[in-house]
Order: sequence, then structure tokens, then C-alpha cells
Amino acid sequence: MAIAGDLRIFNFVDIFQILRKDKKDGILVIERDGKNFAVYFKNGDIVYIREVQKVFYVYLDVDFEVVLKKENVSKDEMYNILVARLPHLLNIKEGKFSFTPGFIRYSPDINPQIPIEKLIMYLSRQLTPEEVERKISDLNLVFEKSENFEEIAKKAFLTDYEKKILHLIDGKNKVADIIYQSKMNDLIVKRALYGFLACGIIQREKKKERKIGFELTKSLLNKIISKIKGL
Repeated sequence: MAIAGDLRIFNFVDIFQILRKDKKDGILVIERDGKNFAVYFKNGDIVYIREVQKVFYVYLDVDFEVVLKKENVSKDEMYNILVARLPHLLNIKEGKFSFTPGFIRYSPDINPQIPIEKLIMYLSRQLTPEEVERKISDLNLVFEKSENFEEIAKKAFLTDYEKKILHLIDGKNKVADIIYQSKMNDLIVKRALYGFLACGIIQREKKKERKIGFELTKSLLNKIISKIKGL
């Protein structure tokens, strides 16, 4: 399913979270002030960024090999070009975005070299207080680590202070407890939690199922049976 929206409402962290979760192939198009970027995704990770004059140019090529030929870029050069263009993309805060899944074809030897989790955490460190409040508004929220949190955290390249925050997430500590125990600024902690959520490192605490029942003594059970028979 295609997704589209406004970067003032959905930031890159939110967009990348969706694409990462669904492991999507496709093209994310960013339109802003006459500059258009096509961001190519494979399995939810970015493989290439291309600037185009007209948006429809993006959809003229369904084979990624053709894209590279038009750009005059070899596969060996892809990584360096991606790293050079990423800052320009990630600095965009306003504009329209749209993602078309499954449009582009990749050869088996085209593989992502920058984990999307690393980009999510990089961007989460720059979130404004207003952006953070979208997900971390309640200091009584409790989070727990995901089942494969260690594997994801490794891809995210956490800082030392983020590792400390992650250590305090145990399914019991509230956000307020984590802020207090870490002795860190509220915004720093909330940014980290926002990033952890977007990466899939943590999740909201699952509500424990409460079993409601009762036991009857033998004498009470016999009285009930007798009462029923007498009706």
C-alpha cells in the first residue's frame, strides 16, 4: 500500500519506522521547493538517493540497473554517493512525501550498507520537544525490551548514554523512573525512547492477563446443587 503525507506532520523517523517494520522495497519521493529526491529502499533499508528535476522521471525506470546507468554510477560507488547525499535528505523538515512499494527491481547483488536503525537513532537525537511529545507524553508509561532487542540495538549503533537508558528499561520502570535513575535531561531520555520504539528495540508493556475465577467448597457446591434440584 502506498503512503503519502506532509513532513511537518510525519517526520523521517516515523516514515522509516513504517518502512522498516514492513521490510518494504520501493521508492520514497520527497518534494520540496522544486527539488525532488528519490530514495530507493530494499527490505526496508536505503540503498540509494537520487535527485530528479521532475517527479515523473522517477517512475520511468523500473530496473535499478538503469537508474545507476543514468546516474553514471557503478555499484562500487553507491555507498560513497549515498553517504554524501544523506545529510541533504535528512536535513529536510518540510515538504511532501510519497512511498510507492514494489515498483523497482533490484539484482541480488544490490544490498543495503547502512542499517535504517542507525539512521532512525541519528534522527531521534535531533527531535524537537513537540515531536517527542507525540509518543512520549506520559511519564507513567512503562516499556519493555523486544525479544530481539540486542540484535536491533547492534544495528542502531547506540551511544553510551543510550545504552544506559536501555539498561533501565525492564518492564517495571516508568519513564519518570528512567529519567530519575539515569540523571539525564528529560528531552534526552525521551528522544532515546522515541528512537528505541521506532527501531523496534522496545515496546509498550504488554498488559498481563488477569484470570478472574473462584473456588467453591464442597459443602457450598452441594448446597447449590440441592437448591437447583428443589426448583
